[in-house]
Amino acid sequence: MPQELDEQPLRVDLTTQACDTCRKRKVKCHLPRPVSGAAARCGRCERLNRPCTFLMPAKVRGPKKRLAARGHSPQTPTSDHSVRSLQDRDSVPTSFRAYPTDDICDRRLFKKMLQDYLEYMYPVVPIIHRPSFRRRLEEDRDCDDAGFLGLEIAMAANIVAAMPSRFNEYRSNYPPLRFCTRREMVWACYQKAMGLRTPDHFEQINFQKFATTYLFCAAFMQLGEHNWSRMLQSEAMQLARMLNLHNISEYVGLNHIETQLRKKGFWLVFYAFIHGQLQNMFGERLSYLDPSQLLSLNPEDLMPVEVEDEQIFENEILTPCTSNPCLVTGFNLHSRVFWAAARNPRLKEPQDEPCPCTRARDPVVEMNYIRDQLHTLKFLLDDIPPLLRPWMPMDGDIPAAVDADRVRSDFATMRANLHVTHLWVQSLLLDRLEATQSRHHSIQSATADLDPVVMDAQALWREREELCRQLFFVLHSLPQVNLEANGLHLAYKVRDIAASLLACPFHPDAPESQRATEYLQHSSNILARLDRSENMNTIHLQSWIDTDRITDRN
Repeated sequence: MPQELDEQPLRVDLTTQACDTCRKRKVKCHLPRPVSGAAARCGRCERLNRPCTFLMPAKVRGPKKRLAARGHSPQTPTSDHSVRSLQDRDSVPTSFRAYPTDDICDRRLFKKMLQDYLEYMYPVVPIIHRPSFRRRLEEDRDCDDAGFLGLEIAMAANIVAAMPSRFNEYRSNYPPLRFCTRREMVWACYQKAMGLRTPDHFEQINFQKFATTYLFCAAFMQLGEHNWSRMLQSEAMQLARMLNLHNISEYVGLNHIETQLRKKGFWLVFYAFIHGQLQNMFGERLSYLDPSQLLSLNPEDLMPVEVEDEQIFENEILTPCTSNPCLVTGFNLHSRVFWAAARNPRLKEPQDEPCPCTRARDPVVEMNYIRDQLHTLKFLLDDIPPLLRPWMPMDGDIPAAVDADRVRSDFATMRANLHVTHLWVQSLLLDRLEATQSRHHSIQSATADLDPVVMDAQALWREREELCRQLFFVLHSLPQVNLEANGLHLAYKVRDIAASLLACPFHPDAPESQRATEYLQHSSNILARLDRSENMNTIHLQSWIDTDRITDRN
């Protein structure tokens, strides 16, 4: 027999039981004929120069039992991604550790999602204390802490929902993300988080539970799932009320980290409150604050300290070593814009504020109040740090930092959020002013045209045109990735500003009408890049069905 054929593995060379190395790799185990005086090793162990052992116990055939690892319940399935990644390595691992996030994706990919949240989403939704979160993430605290696990999952859902470009990158990862759509992943994350709740979930509350619910509310909103978002927003508001985020006197006894987080949490809920005040088309949204509570608030008491998270510890806050602004500076400016939408910041005392009932009864009082609000808002951001102004700052304005590009990107994301919100609030107030003027005209039609407080349709349109021009300036001065990090909130604000130009009061051949057509076309092109939701936009439509009103006509 030729020598080449004699060296080929015969069927009798296959062992009846694979060695430990081949079993882990799930490959056939070829055991050559033993050489006199030498320990027999299979071909793979010989090539890898490893001992050929048979120490692993044999398992019964049939479906594998689910692994009960640290931090798992016995019913938690272990992802095949992490197993395959271990099998494909050149070296055979000596131990295997499962993580409670393995049924979502590979552990390294999951941590990458959380790092992406810190990099892209944190400037807009700073709902965590970065140093504390990073430390707990490095320690794999989610293996023991179900609350922290829920927060992590909500953050991963948020980055996927808000940034389609990141989701596409996760899908091309190895091992790849198993979800085909962003909606599929967000829904899986939400179901997993709900499965972590115990019967006494609401008996003991904390800021982490509020943050988890808030992040899921934002994630469903980013997908265009407005009904789910509404329901989760109600839960987030209830937790915020139970935690007394709006009551500064209840902050006594909290450490500095918790105080800073709760102040940020208040404003995040306040933003949703103002959205409901200005866009509650069907009256279906619940209110976070009633008018008397709103009048009793002092916004300055609830403003977070303007230092980065890295300078805040439980028992002390370090003084910044530079006068350069931080992200909290932009967050506070953004909060002041929303506050100006609720109350005129020039009116310091509650007694100076016209009663909402009086404003509702008297259109003239309401018109004067709105015009005063608009005037205040127009100049609210005139004196802000260069890093937060609409145009791109010079390199010399970037604070001294290890990663200047990261700082520049964070502030770009913040600038988009700040200035588009500033223009959007003015646009909605103009809509309210126009509606109030129409009501005033219907009451006093004989004298409305002579009333000095009334702005005619053409004057209102020119104000809207100026807002639209400023909007284009902001959007074109910022990179796409920083616009995307603001999610659908940004797209909806752009749409509201642009839609106000549809009712152009000028003749179709007039230059103003031609500019309106050009602005609308340009806005459509911008929205095609910003609005990447997987559902049709139904924020201004009734998207729910009352099944009790459906009758069978057959």
